[in-house]
Amino acid sequence: MSSSADQETSRSRWGRVRFGRGRASAMAPAIPLGIGVAAVIGAVAALVGFAPESPWVGAFSLTFAMSGPMVALVWALCMDRSTLRGALDRPEESVESSWYDKATQGAFHDVLLVSGLALAALMITGTRVEGSVVLLGVLAVCLVSAGTRYVINRQRS
Repeated sequence: MSSSADQETSRSRWGRVRFGRGRASAMAPAIPLGIGVAAVIGAVAALVGFAPESPWVGAFSLTFAMSGPMVALVWALCMDRSTLRGALDRPEESVESSWYDKATQGAFHDVLLVSGLALAALMITGTRVEGSVVLLGVLAVCLVSAGTRYVINRQRS
């Protein structure tokens, strides 16, 4: 058996975390810590008046809704990537990473161009636009440009 096969069999589906000298499943700390963080978010929301008519129902609902994302966040933050089955050892050298880098570099230039043209149009016409609308437009241009460029780069390879 080769060393990469040995390494792959020692990896687990959910990865592992280090506790002192030992290792444990990454989900063991992720589930209680994630639910704890979600409960804190729910409690803070109740205290600041998230649901003023029934704060405990609002806190429980928010805790329930945030539990999954917080468990995933804690798992991602504490998991040792080298113990995750199927994970690349150096993802920054993958072809997908190359496609992403090229797409975001191109998207930056697209945002500069579109922002400059939009600013010129607003200055010439004297139109006033709310800041949140402008940021939403910049975000939309970024997402569409980077996504389109990523797909094009993937198809060219």
